[in-house]
Amino acid sequence: MPNQPYLDPEKTLVDGLAFLGLSFTRNSDEGHPDSITHQESFDLNEVLDRDYEFLMSSNDDGWLVGGGEPGPPTSYKLAAKDSSHVEIMRIGTYRPDWGGITEKEIVDVLNSGRILIPQMEVVPTAVVANPDNPPELEIRFDMDPPVPDFQNPDAPLPDNWVIRFVHNQLFKHFEFPSRFCPGPFHSTIIRKADFRSKAHKEAYFAKCDAAIKRWRLHGPQPLNTGGWDVDGTPLTEAGEYNSGLWLFQDRENITHFFKPNFLPPYDDPEKRQIILKYLSEEWDQDALKWKTVAPSSFENKAFAVKGEESGKEGESVVEEKKIELDSLGTFDEEKKTELDGDVGVESIIGKKVELV
Repeated sequence: MPNQPYLDPEKTLVDGLAFLGLSFTRNSDEGHPDSITHQESFDLNEVLDRDYEFLMSSNDDGWLVGGGEPGPPTSYKLAAKDSSHVEIMRIGTYRPDWGGITEKEIVDVLNSGRILIPQMEVVPTAVVANPDNPPELEIRFDMDPPVPDFQNPDAPLPDNWVIRFVHNQLFKHFEFPSRFCPGPFHSTIIRKADFRSKAHKEAYFAKCDAAIKRWRLHGPQPLNTGGWDVDGTPLTEAGEYNSGLWLFQDRENITHFFKPNFLPPYDDPEKRQIILKYLSEEWDQDALKWKTVAPSSFENKAFAVKGEESGKEGESVVEEKKIELDSLGTFDEEKKTELDGDVGVESIIGKKVELV
């Protein structure tokens, strides 16, 4: 029996490590000197135990986040840079004959604008021990509340809605055997965590709960506020919104960054309808199918797109088209190709979107 919820286990031959997700790496005086910074919103050292006050032991990787492991003489785990991340879609391998998908296809789709990437503002919701024995310790980024308010147009969107929003789009668009998401959205901070005692375990999680409460008090925060590229250097074209998605070859090697293309604010009716449509379903990894979480009163709607070419008021870049969200929440492919130049959803970004 496969130990991961692959889309098609029988056609999945190799479990690789490539994935799309968020990067939480951050250089720290307490970690490896070569760690790069991709976010400064959360100092994950606040939920670590570098002095092993509460933990007796772990595996030889040590702390994976908060700057990583510095190595001797500060620590005697394997020296390693910070590799903290949250997976949104596991790709596995770039070999289609092994059940994967080519890197080019992933990059082309993400660059086309067909996947709406919001400004990724997130907040940790808990630190938990997974079911392994000894367990991995994980920082969770759950959507809270787990089901949005589909009835009240003035209700705030759930914390961490952006992760589910992107995840559902990716799962709607990409279908290949090795596709899956490794459990709830989380960042593993250490593996095989063995506590000194039950009391030490309780004290550690009390410390973590206090950090979570401090972070949640400020609400979801953007990542990549410095406009950093994959190697930690400044982006060549950084803008106001830089908290996007990263393509990882594995947890230690990031190859591509994709900037947000579905920009704030998200409280206008048009954008809210798009967001709620993608949040109206949830992927059931056990049954390997979608389940509806929205009430029956939440109906699919069509919307028309009107664009104005920059600097040429009233001149349409894309002719007014009706693009219906199908029952799976994806943009109809035939209608996408009707758009001038086959520009896809990218031409919708920044244009007026009207529900009809």
